[in-house]
Amino acid sequence: MKKIFFLIFLSLVPVFLSAQITFIDDTERGRLTIKEGEHNILTYCYGDQLKEGLDPKYTRSCYIHPLYSLDGDILTEDFPLDHLHHSGIFWTWPVVKTRGQETQTWHVHLSSLRQYFKRWMKRENEGDNFILSIENVWKLSEKEVVANEKLTLIIHPADGPGRAIDLELILEAIGGPLELKGTSEGNKGYGGLCLRSSPLLTGASMTTNTGRLQEDTTNVRFRWADLSTNKMGISIFVSPDHPDFPITWLIRNSYAGVLNPSWPGLDLFVLHPGKPVFLRYRIYVHQGNANSGQVLKAYDIFLHASSFKK
Repeated sequence: MKKIFFLIFLSLVPVFLSAQITFIDDTERGRLTIKEGEHNILTYCYGDQLKEGLDPKYTRSCYIHPLYSLDGDILTEDFPLDHLHHSGIFWTWPVVKTRGQETQTWHVHLSSLRQYFKRWMKRENEGDNFILSIENVWKLSEKEVVANEKLTLIIHPADGPGRAIDLELILEAIGGPLELKGTSEGNKGYGGLCLRSSPLLTGASMTTNTGRLQEDTTNVRFRWADLSTNKMGISIFVSPDHPDFPITWLIRNSYAGVLNPSWPGLDLFVLHPGKPVFLRYRIYVHQGNANSGQVLKAYDIFLHASSFKK
């Protein structure tokens, strides 16, 4: 049986929204923003989003943007001119096979398949944390549902130099098998959870559990990775119960900052109805660089969190 990611749910009593962590739902724009006091934490884009002047074929939904630093700076970018399909923190795949078709969710403008918001499952405080849980579906040609997607975010209060945001993604095929694979272009294998940073992190230092990286890296296995300047940074930690852990990554600081724990990489993964896959991560937003932002300490806390105990 899969590990229960959110065991802490069982020991917490739901409470009404407090003044500390709240949300604002902009139903007209399809955006829900989480705030701690007066400070924005992140916005979840659940409705259709399109940058003014772009072809409607670039319309998409179901991703996080903006993600904010503890000081209120925007850390992610949406519809960047160099890669219009990049959208903040998103989870898409460049190779998807379903119903006898080869398609994708990565380049939405080239695809007959994309994510659609279905319903809110939870939007409330539990203890000191805020829980956001959403059900989305993948539709082929805007009609046939071929996969179900459940996203849960546990947003922790800011603590010391950083803030932890746990992300769990549950994927299940509907009505038949569905194949996922990273791109074979250039042997990169990218796909899955991806963070596209704002220009603030262009040229940022790249650090992993193996140390500092001196150049962009693809298809190398890491447990975590971080992009940082001397002012701010973002880490992604991969849960030890993630399939194929430790997984391969694409990490860049050249044209922009990119963190992509690439799964399933160059290997093929087949989803079957009734057999969901669980993908779990922690996003750590921090002040300072990887050292002053205490990334190693944050990763150790992540490994020993009650969320990951049997």
